[in-house]
Amino acid sequence: MATRIMVVDDEPAIGKLLLYQLSGFGYQVSYIQDGLSALQRLTAERPDLVLLDVMMPQISGWEICRQIRAYSTVPVIMLTAKSADPDIVTGLEAGADDYITKPFSMTQLHARIEAVLRRAAPASQSRLVARQPLRADTAQSSPMPPRQARPQEVDHADAPAGTATARPFRLGQYIHNTRLSQGLALHQIERACKIRWEFLQAIEHENWDYVPRDELRRALQGYTNYLGIDLERLIGRPQKKRTLMQFPFPFAAALTLVMVLLVVGMYLF
Repeated sequence: MATRIMVVDDEPAIGKLLLYQLSGFGYQVSYIQDGLSALQRLTAERPDLVLLDVMMPQISGWEICRQIRAYSTVPVIMLTAKSADPDIVTGLEAGADDYITKPFSMTQLHARIEAVLRRAAPASQSRLVARQPLRADTAQSSPMPPRQARPQEVDHADAPAGTATARPFRLGQYIHNTRLSQGLALHQIERACKIRWEFLQAIEHENWDYVPRDELRRALQGYTNYLGIDLERLIGRPQKKRTLMQFPFPFAAALTLVMVLLVVGMYLF
């Protein structure tokens, strides 16, 4: 049975990314957006580990951790943007087993989860942790992957009436499929391109609002370049308005002839 991890974070983008990434490592993951709901569901789900944010509405992660410690020894890892020394001390004093600040590396988070689980395992019992074979998106590969050709697309405008057309092209899904086909994990691309893994994941899910505006273009261009995707050809460049000088020669010649006839007409009549 896979290790059960409960993720408690009021930010849906972070929660869903952790759900996706940790599931890829073989864990059974549940995501809860509300701290009070997490306390209610803790006894029913009985997770093997809790990943807990600090800054949440209604009740802070520190208080949730204190209440968990009142009746449970389940390992708790604080995962928060509050990185000051007093914040870290407060979290550890509340009963957290580890404290990780955002932004964080997915590789480091995975290693810390495994370390906390090992320490929490009873000495007389070998704890079953997630040791499933790595999926395609976590496999190791060469530093620079081969280039991929763009898939064939159907021109919906030319499709006969009444016939079924292909699904609309999804950039994020295409990037995701290209990465999987090359056997790359997001943490590998994070190290190679210096782009945060949560930004990479947001791009794959087309969650454009999550990536800061000034980072989106750089992250998207760097990610697609690393995968060998020609982004400009993939999404197409906008058509520029044609000037008179760019029109074909017959049109220009005809226009010149009309102007000459008008001038001659003025002198004759």
